[in-house]
Amino acid sequence: MATKSTFEAPLPVDLDLCRESLRRILAGRTFSKSPRLCSLLEYIVENTLSGRLDDLTEQQIGIGVFQRNPGYNSGEDTIVRGTARHLRQRLEQYYTEEGHAEHIRISVPKGGYVAHFEMAAGASIATQSVSEPVIHIGEITAPVPTEPIATPRWPVSARVTVFVLAALTVLLPLAVYLLHRPMTPARASNQPLLLWRSLFTPERKTIIVPGDASLDAYIAWEQHPVSLENYANQTYQQNVTVSKPPTGTDVPLSIRSVTPMADLRLVSELVRAPEAMDMPQLERNVEIRYARDVAVADTHDNNLILIGSETFNPWVTLYQPSMDFAAHWDFAKDIYTIENKAPRAGEQSLYSYDRREQHPVQNSITHVALLDNSQGQGRVLIVEGTSMGTTYGAVNFLTHEQLWKPVIKAATDSSGHLRNFEVLLSGGFVHGGVSNTHVLAMHVH
Repeated sequence: MATKSTFEAPLPVDLDLCRESLRRILAGRTFSKSPRLCSLLEYIVENTLSGRLDDLTEQQIGIGVFQRNPGYNSGEDTIVRGTARHLRQRLEQYYTEEGHAEHIRISVPKGGYVAHFEMAAGASIATQSVSEPVIHIGEITAPVPTEPIATPRWPVSARVTVFVLAALTVLLPLAVYLLHRPMTPARASNQPLLLWRSLFTPERKTIIVPGDASLDAYIAWEQHPVSLENYANQTYQQNVTVSKPPTGTDVPLSIRSVTPMADLRLVSELVRAPEAMDMPQLERNVEIRYARDVAVADTHDNNLILIGSETFNPWVTLYQPSMDFAAHWDFAKDIYTIENKAPRAGEQSLYSYDRREQHPVQNSITHVALLDNSQGQGRVLIVEGTSMGTTYGAVNFLTHEQLWKPVIKAATDSSGHLRNFEVLLSGGFVHGGVSNTHVLAMHVH
């Protein structure tokens, strides 16, 4: 990869103004929910501004940003390239929306990892004198302006909206966690400790991925599927018709970050697992990642917990070939199904949930599966079902000993190792939860 950036003409770039622009980008709503993209952008900009271009190779970024070991194989581990691609898309989104008034625009041209700085069209700077000093950025030689450029200010309504959204982003998950956190330590005897020990380990990270409700809504509105490839590359966001916002200034549905309340309820239980294991030090290995920010490399050597079926969390499709049960949604007919590819005695080959039926309470189906990850390193827990609310069925399963204990016992071999398993649960779906949860089927692999 190239380590220098080429510009058509010298541009006036001030180090402090570039850093101020960077700080606004990192604090804005476009980037604030993506710590991985923030870390990469900050690393690239700071090293570019400091002239440390030798640190802006794929290998060095993998080591400096993504904690890869020196000498790792970047041909197999594409985390830098994949994240840089997402970074370029997110920067374009930022300048199209909340950053449209920025005077200095930052980009990372394809073919390298050196930042590019340019003045936005129509922006003006103070006139420089011939005797003023210059700075060097990549191949730029530019005078340092003596007068600061006024920081563009958003309208009051926009600032209030961003503040409220940022506050909700932080406070809502925290409120859910505190609401359901017990006042006294959880009793280990009531916890599926063998399952937790499979998913929360000292040697690797555990990434919890809640569902992307905006994707599910996008599919419902646009009436066409989104493959994992299109989701990971975010190319589906280029095909917006019915779900296009009424004004050009609003954020399209496909770009919004929305997580179901049921998923947050499950996350609040999962993050307490290290405490229940009496290993609170493992909490540092737990990361909560929005589904849109997951990269393929994350599935290689981490433990994963994927919440939501394929229209909420397309990453589950990586593991469908290994599962006996697979959840699908026919968005044209609005019918949810769970296919049983290996039915056993007393089991159905297909379980369905039709919201068009006028029953006050329908039995929803929840699928919980423990598998090996795609590279055989670590374990994967998948939670999916026939409707968004059935995540509550998984909460019931993981928090009620009479439900999980027979399954864990059946899946534990003579050496104490927990084998892969799948369990199908049924319960009455009511507003805010699932009642009367019971086991429909159990497959141990």
